Amino acid sequence: MPANIILVVERIYPYSRDKVFRAFTDPDELAHWRGPVGWHVPVETIESDLRTGGRHRHVKVNDDDPANTQTTEAIFTEFFVPDVFVARQRITGAPGVDPSVPLELRVEFTKSGKDNTLVRVVQGPYDPSVATDYSDGWEGELGKLATYLERTYGPERG
Repeated sequence: MPANIILVVERIYPYSRDKVFRAFTDPDELAHWRGPVGWHVPVETIESDLRTGGRHRHVKVNDDDPANTQTTEAIFTEFFVPDVFVARQRITGAPGVDPSVPLELRVEFTKSGKDNTLVRVVQGPYDPSVATDYSDGWEGELGKLATYLERTYGPERG
């Protein structure tokens, strides 16, 4: 079956686009939350040249089995602070993802209300047999991001 599923995952954060964008792109911040539940990204594995044409690399490590890793290597095809970045990715070590077939990741940061940010993650194509797992993974990561932002900037504002 061909990989033909595009994931779309959204979440609103009660923080400015600058803060949320930085959490997605600064290696020191990214290492605090990136990786689905049960995984982490060591800061020393993150390399990122934050510009159109720049390269990005990070390694997700399984918390229970550190030998189980997934490596993402990407090139930014668009990079506009604090609005959007798009990357063409190759992921190795991820179940159901063929590393010879590139994925596209698009992350949009849209102002919502006075000082909220809507994050929209679009990624694919995925094989239908694994698409739900990767969608759930993004949901978990965005939850970890919410916890990180709250610890860093204080609780949500009403």
